[in-house]
Amino acid sequence: MDTLASYDELPYDSLPLPETQPDFLAAVARLHGFDAPDPRRARILELGCAQGGNLIPLAWRWPESECVGVELSRVQAEAGMAFIQRLGLSNARIVHGDLAALPDDLGEFDFIIAHGVFSWVPPSVQQALLEACRRHLSPHGIAYVSFNVAAGWQALQPLRAALIERTSAELPAPARFKQALRVLDALESEWRDPFLLKEIAYLKTAAPSYLFHEYLAEFNAPLPFAEFAGLLDAHGLRYVGEAGPRCAVVELEDAWGLVPEGMAGRWRDAEAALDDALAIRFRRALIARDDAPCAQPPQAVALSGLAFHADLRSDEEIDLATASEQAFVNPAGNIFRIAQPVMKAAAMVLSSAYPAAIAYLALLDAARAVLAEHASGAPVEDAVLSEALFQLVTSQGVMPTVWGGPLAAEPGERPCANALARLQAASPGWVVSGARHVAIDLDPAGRMLLAALDGSRSVDELASHMQASLAAAGLELSLERVMELTWQQLWLFARQGLLV
Repeated sequence: MDTLASYDELPYDSLPLPETQPDFLAAVARLHGFDAPDPRRARILELGCAQGGNLIPLAWRWPESECVGVELSRVQAEAGMAFIQRLGLSNARIVHGDLAALPDDLGEFDFIIAHGVFSWVPPSVQQALLEACRRHLSPHGIAYVSFNVAAGWQALQPLRAALIERTSAELPAPARFKQALRVLDALESEWRDPFLLKEIAYLKTAAPSYLFHEYLAEFNAPLPFAEFAGLLDAHGLRYVGEAGPRCAVVELEDAWGLVPEGMAGRWRDAEAALDDALAIRFRRALIARDDAPCAQPPQAVALSGLAFHADLRSDEEIDLATASEQAFVNPAGNIFRIAQPVMKAAAMVLSSAYPAAIAYLALLDAARAVLAEHASGAPVEDAVLSEALFQLVTSQGVMPTVWGGPLAAEPGERPCANALARLQAASPGWVVSGARHVAIDLDPAGRMLLAALDGSRSVDELASHMQASLAAAGLELSLERVMELTWQQLWLFARQGLLV
């Protein structure tokens, strides 16, 4: 196949995906007792990389790595290579090609990423994807493969069936998407199921690419976890762990003394049961070669060897004296409830340091210092923080990492953003990625300011530049107001690790 028409016509947004960054994957693997390679000097392969919005920031972050992307959409592959050339990256390339017919000379990779591919291709390509993982993974390498899960998709199948039946497959993707919106309006008045109505409401506001490729594309084949694990077995692979947020994790009873190999069957059964109990809809599985060390369910004891970062805030006055539950919110709007005073203190410490990461023992000492200054009580034991932190790590309120990362820079007299951020901001269709691989939502004025941060202007000069640019666009603001907004944006850029 030369290209993929529907993805040329209606491509997914090419975004940085925090759960695919190799430093996070290596940390999750360690929680499962599996030592992955050093991401800073790794070979990284992304299958179905679109235009490289996820891959290119990794290559930029780690200049000693080698990053290769494979993309079937010619339009997106060419856009990605053009961006790489403009950025001047020598350690990244995107190949236009079919993952079912990969070049023979790719070699081995320490990390393989396949997000949004497995469930949306025919069985023959699924087989080829797993064969590629076995063939190209290094001995201790980790592959990330996301897929839709039957347990959560079963209740959604009537909606997919109705959308396919009531829209025309012969239409180009954008036209069929518009037709689907009209079908959703009709279904909203016809159906009464609250679950399906909630999904319809979401789809009417979701990205067009999501609606099309999840509900209208020819292939969307959710499967049970046990079946996925069986496919891994058949291809010489094994399950390592889950990279997505979880509201519950597997704990095996009576597993004391069992080696990881002895837990494998019980672990698989428990994961499948968890999917059924929670109606899990989407998995982000980590897998390795079957001749690599065997992993195990995540263990809180492994936290001591990791570092952590978090971008959390609370609108409440933090109570560090009692174990009263309080809400902390991340930039995506997800709410995490924290009760233990030491974990509240740790959340404060992590948020103050963001985007830098803090090693476990340093975090424990810093949290104890906060409690000593602001609250009275007995010394906090290591196990108290470990248990509370483990819950936040598995739900992804706090992100584990093996890479400390940059310290947040202050704007300075002549603010300067890194070259990647400036080029992303200046390039239509490209999302700006933060130091922690998060997508930063900027309005046109924010993108304009970021693109201008080449270190040649003072803050006063930047404010004057922005005032003139906004006036040319028809928005008249006082210089005082523009200066205020400029400082707000500069501190946002600093917090996201964009300034140098």
